[in-house]
Amino acid sequence: MPLTGREAELARLDGLIGRAGGGVPVIVAVRGERGAGKSALLEEAAARAADAGFQVRTAAGGPAVRDSLFAAARQALGRPDDDGPQSLDGYVGLGRDLMARAPLAVCVDDLLDVDASSARWLVALASLDRPVPLLVVGAVGDDAGCGRPAGVAELLARAEHIELAGLPADAIAGFAALRCGLTLDAAAAAVCHELTGGNPGLLLAHLAGRPGTAVTARELRGPVGPEALRCTRPWLDDLPRPALAMARAVAVLGDSAEVAHAATLAELPVSEALHAIDTLVARQVLANRVPPAFRHPLLGAAVLAGMPVGSRIAAHLKVARIMRDEQWGAERIAQQLAAAGPTGLDWAVEPLRSAARKLLHEGRAEEASRYLRCVLRDRLPADVRSAVRRELAEAETFVDPDLAFSELDTLLRESEDPEVCAELALDVAGMLIDRARPADAASVLDETAGRIGTGHPAAVRRLTLRKATVSLLDPAGPSAEARRLADAPEPAGGGRSRELANLRAAIAADRGTDRQAALAPARQALAGVEDGDLARIWQSCAALIRADELVEARAHCWRTGRLSRAMSGRRACLTADIFRARICRIAGDLPGAVAILRPVVEEIGPSSTALPIITGFAVAGLVEALALAGDQDEAAALLATHGPAEHGPDDGLHGRYEGPYLLAARAALWRLRGEPGRAADDLLAAGRQLVRRGAVNPAVVPWRSRAALALAADGAADRAETLAREELEAARRWGTARTIGVARHALAMTRSGERRRTLLAEAVRHLEASPARLELAVARADLAAALRAAGRTAEADREGAAALALAGECGAAPLVRRLRTAAEPAPAHDKPVRTHPLLTPQELKIAGLARGGHTNRQISQMLFLTMRTVEFHLSGVYRKLGISGRQELAAAIPAEPSAVPPDDRARPTAQPADGRTRRTGPEPCSCSRTGQPEPPCPDTPVRPSRWHDDSRPGELRPSPTR
Repeated sequence: MPLTGREAELARLDGLIGRAGGGVPVIVAVRGERGAGKSALLEEAAARAADAGFQVRTAAGGPAVRDSLFAAARQALGRPDDDGPQSLDGYVGLGRDLMARAPLAVCVDDLLDVDASSARWLVALASLDRPVPLLVVGAVGDDAGCGRPAGVAELLARAEHIELAGLPADAIAGFAALRCGLTLDAAAAAVCHELTGGNPGLLLAHLAGRPGTAVTARELRGPVGPEALRCTRPWLDDLPRPALAMARAVAVLGDSAEVAHAATLAELPVSEALHAIDTLVARQVLANRVPPAFRHPLLGAAVLAGMPVGSRIAAHLKVARIMRDEQWGAERIAQQLAAAGPTGLDWAVEPLRSAARKLLHEGRAEEASRYLRCVLRDRLPADVRSAVRRELAEAETFVDPDLAFSELDTLLRESEDPEVCAELALDVAGMLIDRARPADAASVLDETAGRIGTGHPAAVRRLTLRKATVSLLDPAGPSAEARRLADAPEPAGGGRSRELANLRAAIAADRGTDRQAALAPARQALAGVEDGDLARIWQSCAALIRADELVEARAHCWRTGRLSRAMSGRRACLTADIFRARICRIAGDLPGAVAILRPVVEEIGPSSTALPIITGFAVAGLVEALALAGDQDEAAALLATHGPAEHGPDDGLHGRYEGPYLLAARAALWRLRGEPGRAADDLLAAGRQLVRRGAVNPAVVPWRSRAALALAADGAADRAETLAREELEAARRWGTARTIGVARHALAMTRSGERRRTLLAEAVRHLEASPARLELAVARADLAAALRAAGRTAEADREGAAALALAGECGAAPLVRRLRTAAEPAPAHDKPVRTHPLLTPQELKIAGLARGGHTNRQISQMLFLTMRTVEFHLSGVYRKLGISGRQELAAAIPAEPSAVPPDDRARPTAQPADGRTRRTGPEPCSCSRTGQPEPPCPDTPVRPSRWHDDSRPGELRPSPTR
């Protein structure tokens, strides 16, 4: 059977065989630990030497013949014990006679156990005074405790050494398929490599006897089988008693195997324990490092499996007590308690629960579930068991969402305590909300309130308030009851009014009519949040962010992350991360937002069916940040994986609570691709959903201003101005500098000339007083373009430099490229640039690609359009230009930079509906509101894409109204 993963070693061996065949004596020492495959490589060397024309002789060393005279030499020469010379010269002569007939290869296993006289014979053959065709290949164990007989040291000193390490990780799957007939995926192969270090002998032992043809990583991490126990006996058999005790102590302690604790567990003095460690290192059981650890984890598992069960449980409990007394931390204590199994110890419950909470906070939900199930194996008081089952359901949300929901729902139906019922109903409702099922959540809350009855008004009021908060997720807007509660006077009472304050903050922030009416209840809800449920008052944190109180919001998110280490609240942590990323986005920190959201999306990706709302918000934030940073490919891939990449009435985003945010994020991607029409469609769809549910505040999503910019770029200036004015009025009511500045910027880009410059300057002044650094950079970039178009070069350069510095800090690569291009002098042309005023921007783009030789399918893939759309636009191009097909495009469309819009170049504009031509260059245009010619005014630079994000000022003009 061919060797796997030894290509480099075999290639070197072939070279040495060739050298020996040329008359140069070669001695090869194949080194490696037990099980590394030295004998297999020795057999392969013999076969390859025979194929090369060598006469191959084999010999084996061993303790039984180490003191014999020429024992290995007699084996190699085929001489019986009583038929051979009695001197070294005689054996050298026999070897010389053999080499006279053909090259000689002597393969010895094991070289360290060869008798001294045979070792001297091999050295003498290799030292003859004339070239001899000799190859000596010997296996050498990597055993530090093994002595070297006389003569072997000289043999090894002259040898070429081939070191056999473990198989590389990428060779594990091939090895398993070839040697064991098993299929391993990447995760299973990685586990195999982790447990065995790639040692072929241990790999064979660990994979032997597995049922079926495929093995999973979970199965490989399970208990070791009998074949693995048998294979590891050479490492563990005949260990002295102190060494065996230390091996067991290190196996029980695991990664925390400090020498003093291992000695205590093994009941050995430290000096004797150290000697035992040396013995284990010499026997290749332990690695030669501190703290003591097994050379391969599979050896430690085999040691544990070989311990009597009672002794193993007692050892784990003893270690757990030591760690508890020395305050090692809940997770290490929990490892020992989980390994011990059900113990009935009261003190064991809290470490297991604390470790599970910590693991859940770190995103290791499967390990957290394992610890909580360990707790449930013991006999517990009813209230403790109920609480642990709730925590288990929280953890299972990320492992098996359906099982988690079933577990929590069953617990709710079984519970009889009114307060516990209310808590469980809130948890079930939260899980249904995460699944985007607010109507079902409201039903559960209603049913539980009726079950509890009027005898527990506090619990019923909590359920009623929660039901009102749930109605905020309804596409039709908050319920009448929610609005009544939000508008009613503040009731007397303590902390139970926190959810009511949260409801009031959410409704006030959506209405956007009174900033203080949102801030005051939000702060009330978040005050003393350590005593409350973090997962149910996130609308208050959102109100702080919408009011630009970012410092307070950031502090709340930080506090959530800290508290959830002591609470079961992984979903709350994910929400906190999403809000932290939102704060970064508002502050213009695109790399920070991406760094926060990438791991969130990776963690909740597999659970997106159970957490669609959380997933939607995380994906929306990440897609928008990536699009603004210029990473079009990753943003598109995210939408393709977690949401629809194409827009339309059936894209699945309409009617979902997170739908407007995904639509707005997708619109940012359309703008990056140079599709303002599609961007406007998505933004208007998002706006319709937000308005329908009462969220008219521009701080929720500034969809009007973004749609206005997209429509202005697409030529619908009148509609763009209407939207921008509506947003400016709403922004003034809300009163933050950010929303007012963004709205003024959008309104400016629907105007021209001096009016545009004035509005842009006002937008810059407002944005300078806000945290929105990226929006400030864009406004300054547009102001610089407007000033440059008016011939005010010095002012334009100052604004452009400030914008460039801000864009670089924000990580907005498309804006940086555009500003750098704007600062460069325009290239001189030998002849005027020809334009095609009859073509729309989309038609000109598609025609340019077709002129360059791209097929319709390639164009559809490059521009993310359907084939039918490409064909429709090309038909329009042929009709408008009066040509019959693509072969005439070269003559009809020039190859100048402005005619075929490649990367970093602007596009010509279309013919307006009124018949007036929008001209490029320094000539006057008629884009003012009065219709009088004005100095040239650049179009809005809100379309970062391969075609448009690096446009030079003065080359763009407003497109016609659709």
